[in-house]
Amino acid sequence: MTDIAAASSVDATALLGLATRMRQLLTDDDHLVAVPTTPLVYRDAEFRFNGPLDTARAGTLAEFSELVNRVPTQPVWSPPSTLHLWDVYGEVLSADLAHSSLTPEERQRYDAASAYLYVTDANGVPGPTQALRDYRTARQAWLQADTDYHQGEQTASMSADLAVRDHWTHVDEPRLRQVRDDAMEAWQTAGHKSQVEDALRETSELASKAPSSIWKRHRDTFNPNLPDQFSTAPNGIRYAPTYYSPAGALDVPWSRVVLTRQVLLSLAEQAPPELTAALGGGIDPTVQSLAFDYRVVSVVRPWLDPPMELFGSRAWKLSAGVAPLSDGGTPPRGRCPSYVESVALARNLDLTRRVTDSAVAGQGDTALKGTWTFDFDTGEQGGDMFYADVWWEWMTETSAQMVPSGRASIVNLGVRDFDSLTVDQLAAFTYGKNAIPGNPDASNQLVDGDVFAVATSEGNFAKVLVVKYGYNMLIRWVTYRWTSPREEHSVTGPDDVFLAALVCRRLPRSPDPDPDLTW
Repeated sequence: MTDIAAASSVDATALLGLATRMRQLLTDDDHLVAVPTTPLVYRDAEFRFNGPLDTARAGTLAEFSELVNRVPTQPVWSPPSTLHLWDVYGEVLSADLAHSSLTPEERQRYDAASAYLYVTDANGVPGPTQALRDYRTARQAWLQADTDYHQGEQTASMSADLAVRDHWTHVDEPRLRQVRDDAMEAWQTAGHKSQVEDALRETSELASKAPSSIWKRHRDTFNPNLPDQFSTAPNGIRYAPTYYSPAGALDVPWSRVVLTRQVLLSLAEQAPPELTAALGGGIDPTVQSLAFDYRVVSVVRPWLDPPMELFGSRAWKLSAGVAPLSDGGTPPRGRCPSYVESVALARNLDLTRRVTDSAVAGQGDTALKGTWTFDFDTGEQGGDMFYADVWWEWMTETSAQMVPSGRASIVNLGVRDFDSLTVDQLAAFTYGKNAIPGNPDASNQLVDGDVFAVATSEGNFAKVLVVKYGYNMLIRWVTYRWTSPREEHSVTGPDDVFLAALVCRRLPRSPDPDPDLTW
């Protein structure tokens, strides 16, 4: 894994937009989404685990395996590196099991379903059959198509642009729906959907009556209680190899997402407060859009396949006094209430900002005399009205006004925070030639704390705070030189692959021993 400074420039706004979109797309009844607030990024060439591994790729495999096997925290990904899924797995493999109670007929059904799903290789290690591998590949393709559909749907629904909504209704929606339907058909045919799910259901229903057989198959595959079964990375890290699927995910087209400023603001409003706080508190006012490519991949653990066969079983229990893994609540709590089941990858992030070249042209605290002019470009009082910007016209005790003069124009902003006003905000206001009244009655708009803005004769913008209203009115002012805005893009490197979100499977109450079993 590469430090972000050595990879690409990505700021908190890009991470917040990416994180909130992934949480919105991937959270459901069975899954929680954890997002990193410190970028997790890999180099494309090193994030490939199929085939023989060189030193760099072997090191990346070890880092990825260690990372996705930490016990997750949500919504912010900040788990300690001291407890891993293989540690929890070792506890479960050593748990007390219920006695087998399968009838001969149930044993026959279980063996048939298990044989359809798993096969033992020449070394005696169980693994998925071709049918189960086809099922998982087709399921992953359908999940990607389903995610793409909901991504387009949500982007359109959050847009105020009627053209965007119309394009979704008449172009993108039917296209993405057809892609999803085709993926479902492929899952049902080439992916053996009904056959595999029938077998999975059969093994799941009968597993509680034959826990010793299930536990033996898992121990034969990988037993974390035996140190020699772990792999060792070039840097000495001990880990159980964990991959992503499909293995060729980096080489196929990814889905492209464009989030407008309006959508980013809406997403930020929906984000958990702790996530927003960790990523800077909101969307930078200069940000106009965020675009990125994404792909959701499954996390593959050959040494724990499938995890829920053990964690979801009711045929085991821990020793008295040992804290449970999960209480099954919403959200679940415990020592291991969820585990990483898939990962959302992102690349080619493009953050677009609307920026201006500006600088402070002048500033000060001034006692503006009644019936005098003031020029915010030069700070000069009492000059020619044609070249000055405003005229503080104090006519009588009951008749006064701030008048834009010469080529300047003005707008009153009311009582507000003076220091937070930016030059981009000043440039966006609508200015006019109407005077701002300053009468000593309810019509007075130049009260203490009032702020007004001036588009100056020289094309600059000034913000002005009324510190103390009166004939000699005290004002504080800052004038900015400003140029027309331009777009600026911050684009990540083409070789950078980000772990944008970790999709975590909730655990039910675990352990949850069935009292009807024989113990």
